[in-house]
Amino acid sequence: MGIAQIVLITLVLEVLETLLQYKSTLKESLQKQYQYYLKSPFYFFSVQVGYIWLLFLSIVYDNLNWVLLIAIALKSFDIFTKLELIRKLFRQPDGSYIDEIDPLLNRKLPLWVYLIGPLTYPYLVYVAFE
Repeated sequence: MGIAQIVLITLVLEVLETLLQYKSTLKESLQKQYQYYLKSPFYFFSVQVGYIWLLFLSIVYDNLNWVLLIAIALKSFDIFTKLELIRKLFRQPDGSYIDEIDPLLNRKLPLWVYLIGPLTYPYLVYVAFE
């Protein structure tokens, strides 16, 4: 498989991941992901298709250069941040914490926030396999 096909698959999977997580506010997006988590933690992780793809690429192509490591680290940070916010908001709610960040959670997210993944990770994959 060539670099162009790998980058195209990465782009498609990142767009799919974005569609699976998209909602107008961060709180709604976290609620949607919490519903995935309630079905099964494995289901929650299976929705992170871009992360699974990056791990697959690093294992199958035996490519663990610094660019791919950065991409995997960013995805890992994103997933664990979501899990921590889900825990704080829905699993073990802390009233004072929720009151502090509630205005931020209920702000409408611009579309470009959701496009960060589809614009960033295909480029990182391209650089990693170049």
